[in-house]
Amino acid sequence: MSRILAVSLLAALTTTLVHAQQAAATPVRPWTLLVYGGADNNADGPILEFLDQVRVAIDDDPGIELLLLLDRSDKFSDDATMLGSDFSGVQLFRLHKMTAERLSGGAEFPELTLDSEAELDSADADNLRRFIDWGKAHYPAQHYGVMIYSHASGRSMCPDQESGHDMGIPELSQVLSAKQSVDFLALELCNMGGIEISYQWRPAADKEAPRFGADVLVAIPNAGPPLDWDRAFARIRSKGHTASPLKAPFLDPATMTAADFGKLVMEEGQRGRELAKERRPERVAHEAAGCYDLRQAKAVKQGLDALAVTLAAHPDEKDMFMEMRGPGPIGDALTYDEGGPFIDLYDLTRRAAECDGLSDATRAAAKKVMESCDAFVLASFGMSGYPGFAGGKNGVFVILPVDEPGRWKNFTWYTPLAHDEGGKDIGHWSFLADGATPNNGKVENWFELLDCWFDAADDAGGVNGYRY
Repeated sequence: MSRILAVSLLAALTTTLVHAQQAAATPVRPWTLLVYGGADNNADGPILEFLDQVRVAIDDDPGIELLLLLDRSDKFSDDATMLGSDFSGVQLFRLHKMTAERLSGGAEFPELTLDSEAELDSADADNLRRFIDWGKAHYPAQHYGVMIYSHASGRSMCPDQESGHDMGIPELSQVLSAKQSVDFLALELCNMGGIEISYQWRPAADKEAPRFGADVLVAIPNAGPPLDWDRAFARIRSKGHTASPLKAPFLDPATMTAADFGKLVMEEGQRGRELAKERRPERVAHEAAGCYDLRQAKAVKQGLDALAVTLAAHPDEKDMFMEMRGPGPIGDALTYDEGGPFIDLYDLTRRAAECDGLSDATRAAAKKVMESCDAFVLASFGMSGYPGFAGGKNGVFVILPVDEPGRWKNFTWYTPLAHDEGGKDIGHWSFLADGATPNNGKVENWFELLDCWFDAADDAGGVNGYRY
């Protein structure tokens, strides 16, 4: 080897080592937040206004990276200001306080380059999977959060006008894996504060097979506008960063946990609603939100399943229990959809636990559900339309339809089996399947109790093909 070649190799090796040392010395950012904008619908427009407020509130804090995947529609907003152009496909961005930096998709999204976009189906959970992989690969952090912004119904989410599809809620569990798990999951979607949804995305516990999950979930049980994320982000500041206009205690992203984050969003969400109430009281009366510890979701399910088994053993208590739901002489339990099936779980079981007409066994089982809800709901708020709402207890719903002939036939989507809707399977709910054995003639979980109570006697196959 010549002396010149040896020197060149030594110089190259030294440069490589220096770069490696610099990379190792560079601290990993505390938080990367990935916003999945499923706006190929009339959310195109509102999401831009929402994100513009959020990025200004973050103020380029070095502790938070804000990334965006946005799927837009050519039938709605034509805004070209915030992101630098009007487009109708999917593009990726890194959002700064006053600018938006367009990014390429790398190995995860090779079809997304700096000078081309693609028409992707944002109702396909595989695109969410790729987005999380992309964010983790290119913007590593100590903690990851995902926000999904679109529309939802409690049965499906992220309608994509171009494809005509909705994303099934259990679809995330089928497509994503433990690799895509995050610390924090936020749903800027209507009617998503359900225990069935939370259980679907709970993290795997010890001795369970790895799966996609989040430690903490923020969701809205009713239909309503976005939470006041700009107020929350204005209170998150790294040490030495520009002060926030809000005169309140700050959270340092370097030490902020997912639970801290969620509780802050609840605090500022309630404060924002209180301020809005002063201007337009009629608009905020039926608004609520919850922050949930998904590691406690299994305990809630186990308690509710035990209550279902107890109620099945006391068939004469069905009518009395349904009075706890309402309508009835004692009034309705808290409901998040004007008399529909989204019934506040804590309020329902509190009423049952206090009802002298129910057996001691049923009342005791109901009380255990209350206790598990108290541990599961980290923080929550409900406005004046929810009288008696207790923060940190109320705020999560369970599906419980009105007991009317034919009503159960509207819940074919609420099934542990497959259910095709618009060419997509939105069935396979884990909450409805786990803990039960089909066709053994025994009520073993909450879903089987409802199927036992409501399924038409002449419908031999069951409303959704399932027989308890």
